[in-house]
Amino acid sequence: MQATSRKDGKKMKQFGRTMLTVMVAVVAAMSPSIHAQTTGSSVVNHGYNTNLGIFDFNIFQLTFINVNRIANNYMFSYQMFGPFSGSGFGPIPASSINVSGSSVNAGNVTFALNVNTCDLDPASFTTQGACGTFNVSWIQIPASVGGSTVTSGTNQVTTPVGTTTIKTITNGHTETFSAQLTGTALGYALPGCCGALEELTNATVTITK
Repeated sequence: MQATSRKDGKKMKQFGRTMLTVMVAVVAAMSPSIHAQTTGSSVVNHGYNTNLGIFDFNIFQLTFINVNRIANNYMFSYQMFGPFSGSGFGPIPASSINVSGSSVNAGNVTFALNVNTCDLDPASFTTQGACGTFNVSWIQIPASVGGSTVTSGTNQVTTPVGTTTIKTITNGHTETFSAQLTGTALGYALPGCCGALEELTNATVTITK
């Protein structure tokens, strides 16, 4: 029985890896780059970005969420594949974000997102597939526990969202921490892992699509 269980476990892991490869390939195929257009550029004296990337083997759900600080506002993007599917990109009201805690040095910053993308102006926020409610919190894991990564200079991240490719260029000082997750995205209950909280200091942020 034990040998059979081990074989079944290996088969499930192999199947999971294969499904992840297939789903990533689908994301890439559905997300070609389009003509670059400046969406926003500003100096952030101090602020936070957050992101998460999760593949849930239990239900074969692939989820990416990014929130980027631009001046006094935020750019929000998501792409989800599986039982909970949809993608979207655009600005969201500053009131959609709540940051609490004294500082990352104290290891107690919580970044909370609460927005319903169905209520956003379709002229500025583009969705494909499902829109809906995102009620997600990133809870900083202190550097003494989860470590951190400090970057100075220029950092570029390219993110496919639906049929659009988003490019985020940050020039300045950033420090990235691991974060625990709580909440839901389009009704999907997020697991506690796989979040990141990034602190920006005197950084110029440019987002193009």
